[in-house]
Amino acid sequence: MLRTIVCWFTFIIYTVFFGIYGVVLAFISPRAVVKYAVRPWARMILFTAGVKLDVEGLGNIPGEPSIIMYNHQSVFDIFAYMAALPIDWKAVMKKEVGGMPFIGWVAKIAGHYFVARDGSGRDTKEVKKIVSKIRQGPSVMIAPEGTRGTEGKLLPFQKGGFFIAMLAGVPVVPMVITGGLDIMPRDSKVLRPGMMKIRILPPIDVASLPPGREGREELMRMVRSQMEEVLDREKGHVSA
Repeated sequence: MLRTIVCWFTFIIYTVFFGIYGVVLAFISPRAVVKYAVRPWARMILFTAGVKLDVEGLGNIPGEPSIIMYNHQSVFDIFAYMAALPIDWKAVMKKEVGGMPFIGWVAKIAGHYFVARDGSGRDTKEVKKIVSKIRQGPSVMIAPEGTRGTEGKLLPFQKGGFFIAMLAGVPVVPMVITGGLDIMPRDSKVLRPGMMKIRILPPIDVASLPPGREGREELMRMVRSQMEEVLDREKGHVSA
């Protein structure tokens, strides 16, 4: 417990320092924020928590703008991909995140995307703006479950991210993150050192799918099927 308290106190210091640095950097060069503020912040948090990363498939990330869809089990999933991905990216976040001190401030100034949960008309206009920006880059991070899952199982997917993907017409890259629940269980703040794994799968060519709803549902099925296959395989490794 003492170790956990020290870790969380240290995380706050990191967040304040890199938050202030990130805000200043975002005004000067928004494209530099991920590389010089977000990535070091995440790596410091993982190092302090005693978390190591095992990453496979970085070569599957296209050189062109893409949408990276990842499963979400733990808050440490975010730190893991922030620390691991060697590319510039934007994230699609809930509007509530934008109001968070430091994290939300940096995200807003750096140009990340915020959408509402209620699917309001105003939100639809925001989605159209996001689609236009995605085509120009950089790549975008989306958690299709919409919130954190439990017990390592995928929750039902929300349609919004797939709607955006079909409109944007850019490749979709499934990414599976495991180990976060072992580091910090969903209903606990106690931290345990350990290993997290990131598996980045080959991109899906959205242009090859049927247009409209049929293509969107096929994309949802493909992403879910590929994620579940990796989750089952990783679970099998743990059991063995």
